[in-house]
Formats: sequence, structure tokens, C-alpha cells
Amino acid sequence: MEDAPPPPPKAEEFLTLADVNGRVTLREDSPDVRVIRVKAKAFIKQNDIRSAKILATTVATGYAVDEMVRELLTEETYNNNYEQIEQYLSQNLQNYVVDSEVLAEKRIFAGKYYGIDAAFKISRQKVLVALQKDLKLINNSSSTLVVVITSKKDIDLSSSGFRFSDIEDALMNQIQTDLNQRGLRAMDFRNAVTQLQSDEKLREQFKAISKDQFMAMIAGSDAASAQLNTQIQNAEEFYSTGLTLLQQMAKVVVEVNVQALGGTPQTNMSLSINVTAKNISTGRGGAFANSLFNVARRGGPNVIPSAMITGLVQDTYTDMKKDFVPQVIKEMSTISVGGDKLMPYEIVLKDFESRDVRRFRGALDQRQSDQLRYIDYDNTLADAQPSLVTIRVRYAGKPDRLADVLMGILDAQQIDFKEPRVAPELKDLVIERVKGES
Repeated sequence: MEDAPPPPPKAEEFLTLADVNGRVTLREDSPDVRVIRVKAKAFIKQNDIRSAKILATTVATGYAVDEMVRELLTEETYNNNYEQIEQYLSQNLQNYVVDSEVLAEKRIFAGKYYGIDAAFKISRQKVLVALQKDLKLINNSSSTLVVVITSKKDIDLSSSGFRFSDIEDALMNQIQTDLNQRGLRAMDFRNAVTQLQSDEKLREQFKAISKDQFMAMIAGSDAASAQLNTQIQNAEEFYSTGLTLLQQMAKVVVEVNVQALGGTPQTNMSLSINVTAKNISTGRGGAFANSLFNVARRGGPNVIPSAMITGLVQDTYTDMKKDFVPQVIKEMSTISVGGDKLMPYEIVLKDFESRDVRRFRGALDQRQSDQLRYIDYDNTLADAQPSLVTIRVRYAGKPDRLADVLMGILDAQQIDFKEPRVAPELKDLVIERVKGES
């Protein structure tokens, strides 16, 4: 005598991802990270809960990294390349995760799936590097910044045995090397000026721009108030035209102002600098980060002057990397654009007959557009009690709007159903068919 099949679960016993809830404890303790909460599930094979949890965590990690990617790319770039992005990033998911935690976990979907609620601390910088260097999906102007070293107080370094150019070169090399390794394109103002001279009509006007003139252009000051030479006096177009050109090849300008240098290599030395970062690529513009750094090093009769410079600059930059540089990276990686990205969703049909599933899939296929993409479906549990069929789609919009689209299709097919539960972190929409209706 064969064993009787298990009775279908009661309505109150049928759990979905919406029933898996926990509390996030991870914190965004740096401008370089984002804490992203997601929910995901995995099919339980041969009652192997451990493997199902690992797979669900991997799926959730992919969702979190994908959300970070969507923050960094324009709508057009992401929607045209999401398959390439998904394939590449899936090979190295853990490279982009700083920390993670599973907030809640339990068996769901009549015990056939294992669901988790998880949070991930994702490195914005590492994802940015992947998009820029490996996938080449972010153009140069969005990843370029210009570094300018100035000294508005005309510091006399003769008593120290240094020239200002020694400090300038050391700071520039340190900043550019680190930022370039982080996936950005850091150039000094001389390279920027060369870029500005690429236009034949403007070459004569821009052929000898000083640092003061360059910074005046960035600040948008008028010719009357700027301390500029006669080359551009009464030439307001210098600012508007020059800034427009600069916006085409850079996003941020970092000004490092050396305010004081005291002592000698044979005694003790101190360096004081003020650093400011300005976004010149958007209408809001203006400074978004500003910090003052003071460092000191012990001198001595055997200290080499160049070593003292190197030490002071390295100590200063170590302090800059704690807060200032992460703010620059965050600003460089934030792109404000209109439009929606094609987000991954799973539509789960519960207790649907195969005929109704086919009709629903056909209607979805016909509704495909730039906003809705049909990916594939999984009917592994079509014969289970209750039956479960999963359809994967990509939709450019919020889950509640997708739910409206799906319910419209079912209403047109005169299928009675229960309205799905939706939430921002949910990537699946469970639609239960009401039995006895056609």
C-alpha cells in the first residue's frame, strides 16, 4: 500500500519571503560603503537545508551588488548591459562585500524553499572599479578629477631648504597614485589646461592659464573680482566657455592649499594643508568636502630633507584617506539621472492550472517592452501541493507597479486570485489562484 500524499498546507501555514523578517545591525560607517537589505530564496533539494541557505545567500548577494551597480550607472547604460553585468559580477560577488549578516531565515513555500532576509555592506569603490576598468561602462569624464596644489599665502620655504615645487610634486604624486589605483582618473591642472587647448578657436585664449586663473574659472568668479592678468580681463566668456569645456573631461576638482610649513629637517617639522573638493559637472556645483590637516614629524642632524618631505606628505595623506578621500569617491560614483532601471523580479504562481500558466506566460510575452522583459520560467514544482511555477522577469519600476501590471493581465483572463504582498526589499511576487474559479 502506497503512502498517502501529505495534505496541502493550511492557508496560515503557507509562508513566503514576506514572512521572513529580521533587524539590520550593520551600519554605513564610511562614505565608501552602502548597507543594502535584500530577501532571497532557494529550492531545497533532498532536504539539504545547508546547501539551500548557501544558495539563497549567494542570490541575495547578487541582488545587493546589483543594487549598487544601478546606483552607479545611467538608466540607458544599465538596461543595455544588465546581462553582461550580471554574468561578470556573479563570478566575483564576494569581492564587493565588506560585511554581511543573515537577519532571519526559515522554510517557506510549503517547506519547498529556504528563505532569508539579509543585509550586505557593499564597497562602492570596488564595484566602481569593476564598472570602469573591467566592464568599461562608465565614461572617462565621470571618473576624472583634477588636482590643483596651491599656496595662497606665498610661503617662503628657503629656511627649510625646500622649494614649493618639492611639496607640490610630492603631494600630487601621492594623491594621483592612490586615486588612480582606486579606479579614478586623477590629473593635475597642467593636463587639464592641455585638454582645454584642444579646441582650435580657444587655443590662443587658453594657451597660458595660471593656477590662479584656473581656480578662478572653477569658482566661477567674474573678471572684475578675480586676480587675473590682462589676458582675460573683461572676458566673461572665459569662465562660461572654459567651465563648459572642463565639464566634458572632468567631474571634480580637488584643491590642496598648503597653508603652513614650519621647522627644518634638523629640528621638528609641521605641515598644514586645507583640501577642498568641488563638483563642477552639475548645476548645483560647489564644494562637497572640506578638511584641514596638520601633521608633524621629528627631525634630526642626520635626516635627509627629501625623506622629511615624503614623510610629511605620507602622514597627511594617511589622514586624508580616513574621511576626505571616501567623500570624493562617493561623489565621483554618484550619478543623478532620470529613468528607471530593469530590476530582477520573480513571479510565483500558486495553485494555478497548467493551462492558466501558459495563458499568463503568453500574455507576459506579448507585454514585453523597454520597461518589461520576460526572462524564463521554472515549473519544477508544477505538480507539487500546492503547485508552484516561477517566472523570472525584469521590470523598470517599483514592485507595486509591477503587481498592478500582473493583476491587470489576470483580470483580463477572468482568473480570480489573491492580491500579492509587496515590499521594497521583496524581489518575488506570490500570486495565489482562488480555487473553483475559471
